[in-house]
Amino acid sequence: MTLARRRSSGPIQSTIARHPIASYLFIAFGSSWALTGLLSVSLLFGLLALFGPTVGAIVVSWADGSLVELRHRLIDRQSSPRIYLAALGVPFAVTATAAALWAVAGHSAPGLGSISGIEILIFVLVIGEEIGWRGFLLPRLRGQMGLPAAGLVTGIVWSLWHLPIYLQPSQGPAAFAAFALWVIPFAVVMCFVVERARFSVLVATVMHGSANIAIPILLPGVDHTWTMVATGTVYMLLAGALVIQALVPSRHSSSTRVRSKEVAA
Repeated sequence: MTLARRRSSGPIQSTIARHPIASYLFIAFGSSWALTGLLSVSLLFGLLALFGPTVGAIVVSWADGSLVELRHRLIDRQSSPRIYLAALGVPFAVTATAAALWAVAGHSAPGLGSISGIEILIFVLVIGEEIGWRGFLLPRLRGQMGLPAAGLVTGIVWSLWHLPIYLQPSQGPAAFAAFALWVIPFAVVMCFVVERARFSVLVATVMHGSANIAIPILLPGVDHTWTMVATGTVYMLLAGALVIQALVPSRHSSSTRVRSKEVAA
């Protein structure tokens, strides 16, 4: 941000720029939670609530002069088809593993289900979340901490953002705990894919949407709590494997460092 721009900014803009993450969370949670409270009036308010994270990301990026970076993450022209295939395929692979566990536990195979029109619509509209979660929050946190930690914090924030849904009488603490067990390790797995795609919002949207539709397709009619716990456990194991792989230097990278030292000597 240039000095001239800082001088011309007002007190609200300056405050937001000084506290970008806190400001983002306040706007994203406040706008989404306010709209979620109107769900009883119309489902449309619930769909609009998906864009609370987008509103927060745009306002803060405007305040601190980083709108260009946010736009670049939204317009993805560099991610390879393999990244998109991974984003689409990983949630289906995890859910298929949970379906196999369901059968191994002695239940009949769940078969294949279908998805409704609203689920297809939400597949697209979760971009309203992803502009904020993976397009704004994750790269900001990544600049302050390691990738697994950034993914973990993003997952915790993401789960808490859904809290008003689980305060309804039909839900409750147990349902929220099962959801958190699913979404937090999923967020850690997502961070590895999305960082490889340079925090592409489109890649994140595909992966998020894929996780949402994989469950009704591969686990139709299966108890929802069991589904959340089983798929969450698989995501947890996968996240652990990715973290270990990231922390343990590969043989190739080790040999490369040895050769570099030899050349330097």
